Amino acid sequence: MSISVDTLRKELENVQDETVILDSVTCLNNLLQADEKNWEQGTDACKNLANVLRTASVRTPLGEANIIENLASLLQVTLGQQLNFQVQALRVLGNLCFDHEQNRKRVKEAGIIPIVVPWFDIKQKDLIRTICGFYLNSSMDYAPIQIEIAECGAATLLVDLVRYDEEDDGTITMAIKVLDSLASEDTARKLLANSHTVKTYINMIEQVYTSGEYMEELDNLENAVDTLLQIIMDDDNLQNEIIDLGKLNFLLDFLENTDILISNKEEKERLEEIRKTISKITIYATSTDSKMNELYDNQLLLERFLNMAGSENEVVHQYAHCIELVEKYNLSKLLLDLYQTTENATFQYAILGCLKHLCLPVPNKTKIGQDDCIRILTPALDESKDMLKRNQFLTIGIVKLLCAGNYENAVKVIEENTFTSVVSFIKRVDDVAAKSEATRILTNLIKTIWVEKDNIELRNRVIEAHIIEPITELVRTSTYPVLKNDGVMALTLIFSDPDSKSILDKALPYIIADAPVVDISEPSVNEDEPQQAPPKPELRSFLQVLVDDICLEKSELPVQIKCNMCVLLLKVIEAARSAVQGQEAVITTIKSSALEKLEAIKNDSELYKYSNTLVMALKR
Repeated sequence: MSISVDTLRKELENVQDETVILDSVTCLNNLLQADEKNWEQGTDACKNLANVLRTASVRTPLGEANIIENLASLLQVTLGQQLNFQVQALRVLGNLCFDHEQNRKRVKEAGIIPIVVPWFDIKQKDLIRTICGFYLNSSMDYAPIQIEIAECGAATLLVDLVRYDEEDDGTITMAIKVLDSLASEDTARKLLANSHTVKTYINMIEQVYTSGEYMEELDNLENAVDTLLQIIMDDDNLQNEIIDLGKLNFLLDFLENTDILISNKEEKERLEEIRKTISKITIYATSTDSKMNELYDNQLLLERFLNMAGSENEVVHQYAHCIELVEKYNLSKLLLDLYQTTENATFQYAILGCLKHLCLPVPNKTKIGQDDCIRILTPALDESKDMLKRNQFLTIGIVKLLCAGNYENAVKVIEENTFTSVVSFIKRVDDVAAKSEATRILTNLIKTIWVEKDNIELRNRVIEAHIIEPITELVRTSTYPVLKNDGVMALTLIFSDPDSKSILDKALPYIIADAPVVDISEPSVNEDEPQQAPPKPELRSFLQVLVDDICLEKSELPVQIKCNMCVLLLKVIEAARSAVQGQEAVITTIKSSALEKLEAIKNDSELYKYSNTLVMALKR
């Protein structure tokens, strides 16, 4: 098909390179019609056009003038013998397609994509580089050509180009970009996804890493890891291929050793994205049943994998990535399955560390709860496991996070009797931090259960498990304002519930209870250990601590927490007055302990509004 020169002339009026373009297309028309073709003139014409086509405004008129169809006809008769013409013609076609979907459509309809495939066999560097550039520009964001490149066999030939070469002239980079584009299209990706591709890509990524020059190869590395992830993510056999090739150690090496200090912010962010993708590939490669079993049998590799997943610096802890690992890759299910297959406390500790980080994002909580996490981990709180303090502490942290603001998980904590295990744990352990963390499970439970309606049976079960006492102990003994306030807010919810009179009758006595008896005998002395003064025990009762925290000027609590404490006492008084059984002793005890001190609070303070309301309630 000849190029419409007259039409083109009208379209190119006032275009700077009009003469060059018209002379070149006339030359190509003559070349197509000639029996004896002057390929050298055609090459020059294409070279001139390719240079002009760097200007976006001429791509549409040249495309509409049938130049693509003209070049398709010429390329079909080159028979691989006119290398220079082929190179320049492909440059024209590639530039015509740059950011131009209509010209990509014309290239597809002209059948040029498969015409080019046999030219790979010529193994001429300039030609292959230009083919890659043409395929890149013509396939970008255009599915029909992406599919055709895969279907005609060109994708396999492009995969064969993928390797690490520090002297790359652009061929490898463009081939990798084309393949990454193909991997984003479902049909093309399925044709691309095979063992050969996986092996080629994992080897190339490893070569870049072992060269030590990966910071110079960020473009190729980004595209390569993205392509590899996309082609394995829906295929168990290809995920298995990575393990079968013995590449898990390399992937873990990459994650462990590429966390370097980089001053350039953009490069640091790009490397972090690459590390995220590598971590996903690692998760996929180990997530099939067969490979998880193999991984478990290899204790050294398993420990490295779990350390990767549980490392404080690992990308798994980034919020968005955390969500994706749970929702898309089911990492929580994988870890919980792994947890149940081992009695090795060290491995379980690593698993728990990873699970705790996965529990941080709110969107993950329901899914992890549905993975049966609470039931699976509850036995770790048994007395028989008390020698595994680190594991118990992580378990407590996980349960605390899961039931915070998540009603479904809070119900599971009750129905699995996890909360009774927590209460027993609190009673028998001496470690202050462990007690406080475990008590926060109870406060989270209350804050989650009590804000929902129509669950009086659940509330009764919670109160009957004697959870009020550890919460009052948290407020009484803690020196941390946040922990005190946590307990105060939970207790306030309980005593603010007008529909739960039977619950309130059980809870009220704890407010005025005496402080537990403290053993203040001399501790045993081990002469081989350095001696530290034991912490001074808190001898005041819960109510005394609460009143002192509110009223004493030397109290360093934030005023808002003092106000919250006033609200708690006010709700306790209201609950005592409305209780089923006579609870006058509660009001009397609060009045005798607090009234005089409350009245001494200055009326110009921020606290006065709350303290005065409490005073008025006590005087009624």
